[in-house]
Amino acid sequence: MGVIADGRTIRVAVAGFGVAGRCHADTWTGMSDVDVVGVHSTRPDVEGGDIARICGPDVPVFSDFAAMLDAVDADFVSICTMHDTHAAQMIEAVGRGLHVLLEKPICMTPDDLQAVRRAVTAAGVRAFIGFQEFHYGQLQATIDAVEKGYLGRVHLAEIEYFNGISTWTPQYWWARTRQNGGSSMLFCGCHPLMMLMLVMQGAQVAEVQAWDTSSTAPEFAGLEYPATQVNLIRFADGRIGKVTSCLDSLHPYYWRNTLVGSEGSLIDRRILSRTMMAGLEPRGWSDLATRSINDAGDIKPDMFLPMFQRIMDNLRHDVPMPYSGFDAVYQMHRVLFACEESVRTGRPVAPDAFLPPV
Repeated sequence: MGVIADGRTIRVAVAGFGVAGRCHADTWTGMSDVDVVGVHSTRPDVEGGDIARICGPDVPVFSDFAAMLDAVDADFVSICTMHDTHAAQMIEAVGRGLHVLLEKPICMTPDDLQAVRRAVTAAGVRAFIGFQEFHYGQLQATIDAVEKGYLGRVHLAEIEYFNGISTWTPQYWWARTRQNGGSSMLFCGCHPLMMLMLVMQGAQVAEVQAWDTSSTAPEFAGLEYPATQVNLIRFADGRIGKVTSCLDSLHPYYWRNTLVGSEGSLIDRRILSRTMMAGLEPRGWSDLATRSINDAGDIKPDMFLPMFQRIMDNLRHDVPMPYSGFDAVYQMHRVLFACEESVRTGRPVAPDAFLPPV
């Protein structure tokens, strides 16, 4: 059974009101059985108008996260704050028995990852991580093609994320810093790495080797960390993955999937499958008529609704939560931090030796 009964309104607090926070609030307020009961904002002078417009003029706004949780009677909290506050706020929220949707990344350090894991386990609440990209369109179709066996056993997966983070990016003022953006992988590379883990269907990672570099273009001089990182990932069963996180490209936002398997291949929105249906050309591509992930550079509330609906199904009816469940995303973060350790040391790193599975 679910943890919140059908017919009972779910009372949601929203922490953070930047790009993601506005999308969370907009999506929650559009659901008939949800009330947004409070908002935490560190910039109410900047965000107050949007808060009133989306949530209503009577929703209270708090400058302090814990004070909001003290003041409102919430069942659930969406945490969309700066990355360096995620771990502490997640631990605070689950410690109060609240269910949580936390925007990625979970945290900024391996130690914080372990602390959040312990807190979630001890609290026994439902915890979700905001990978809305996997719940609709191209990436949903890609994952589904793997799960249905259209590609057979995928032995090579290359997931590449290209973006240009500079003054034209709304989040640039904080994303550029080590304190809040963290690194190429923490700010954006967690997306393609999570996609790799999903298409490899939870296979154990044996070791990783990673390198980073940076563009010399003046547009990216303000970034406080190397903006490009390439990660080679060897799975315990012998399969291979590559994840690229490039935040200093001058071309528009572009996500590229290349999956090669025993029964076919999928590159972006083109698929060749020997098992999908009869009558297809055995050496020809078929186009997937699906929404491209490459519109995700412009983040909008409609991108979040499928994930939110699945969260509601989990809370109400105990339907399993795909793609954004805490345990799966925790395992991805273990691999991410192993990749960052490989960059630091210049050597391959075994995630299980660097950061224990539990």
